[in-house]
Amino acid sequence: MYRSFILMLIVLLTAIPAGAQERGVRVRVDNPSLFPRIDELIEVPWSDLLRYVPTLAPSGFAVEDSASGKSLPSQVIDLDGDGRPDLLLVRVALQPGASVAFNVVRSSAPPAALPSLTDARFVLPREDLAWENDRIAFRMYGPALAKEVDNGIDVWTKRVRSLIVQKWYKAAQTALPGHDPYHEDHGEGADFFAVGRSLGAGACALISGDSLLQPGVFAGYRIIATGPLRAMFELSYNPVFLGTRKVTQKMRIAIDAGSNFNRIDVLFDAKGPALPFAAGVVKRNGVTGHADSGSCAASLWGLTTERQEEGFLGTGIVMPKSICRGIRETPLHLLVLGVAEAGKRATYYAGAGWTRGGDFSTEEEWIRALRTCALKMESPLTLTVSAAH
Repeated sequence: MYRSFILMLIVLLTAIPAGAQERGVRVRVDNPSLFPRIDELIEVPWSDLLRYVPTLAPSGFAVEDSASGKSLPSQVIDLDGDGRPDLLLVRVALQPGASVAFNVVRSSAPPAALPSLTDARFVLPREDLAWENDRIAFRMYGPALAKEVDNGIDVWTKRVRSLIVQKWYKAAQTALPGHDPYHEDHGEGADFFAVGRSLGAGACALISGDSLLQPGVFAGYRIIATGPLRAMFELSYNPVFLGTRKVTQKMRIAIDAGSNFNRIDVLFDAKGPALPFAAGVVKRNGVTGHADSGSCAASLWGLTTERQEEGFLGTGIVMPKSICRGIRETPLHLLVLGVAEAGKRATYYAGAGWTRGGDFSTEEEWIRALRTCALKMESPLTLTVSAAH
């Protein structure tokens, strides 16, 4: 009897389709805010997925909308470089107060390759770290230019949705020194921004009284992801001294497709109490400043160059209220002041928008984008992970 029962159970189990034995994971996403969240990336910890599908692997999975069954754009990220995934990124669109759900299931093949909307690369011989998405591009300088610049963020304005960084650097390889062709707009945009030894468009540094303790150009880098939906990398700097405290600064920067803002996670490796720091945007000729203490946001807006036909450029910073300590103007910068616990990452957002890029036409629209960024930080999309039905 017992043996017959076991045999019958084995027959029944093998007759159940694989999808029924392991139905996958259901992720529900809720939008608590009063405005739409269009093409926003949500992060699902890979460990949460493994609780329900222990055999899930980045080499074979699918992300399907629960209602339509359509495939959703996704990306897997290995944050620490140990060869194992840490995050699943999924792009979703939600109306105010709405929710969506999708299933993550095993598949016999990896997700279909998406055209990349982001990129990050270390560029020789300049030793720049350059990154971009379908809206805007940025770069920071490495050891090769240590005598000329500091840790500021440079802006490359774009008039196209395609990726241009690699193309522009390649064109510069055959140019005469000091005559890089990407400083002129040939129909795709250009590098009109001047950084010098400033913080540029949103870099940060420790602050002591009225002095910024900028750490110089980055000493090391690690590219975490290049796309297709998010580019992410880390930079490390030589130590500086805040009084007698030796502090080493590290930054993790990420940009998502469709966004004009970088997420910047800064970590000050030191012992002792919390550390004061400032994120800043450098002033340009003729710009107007806007400080919004309620949103902990600061922005500058003005002509991109002296030529009216080059349009207007906005730069700005948004910091969470939990770490924000005010806004300060100096002769060189508009600064957002913050405080960071030693050894813990502090997060803020910084970016730029160009009128000729097609997303912003007025200063009011740029300021509205900064406020929306602040509201997204205050009301993040919420996730509920469970077994698929």
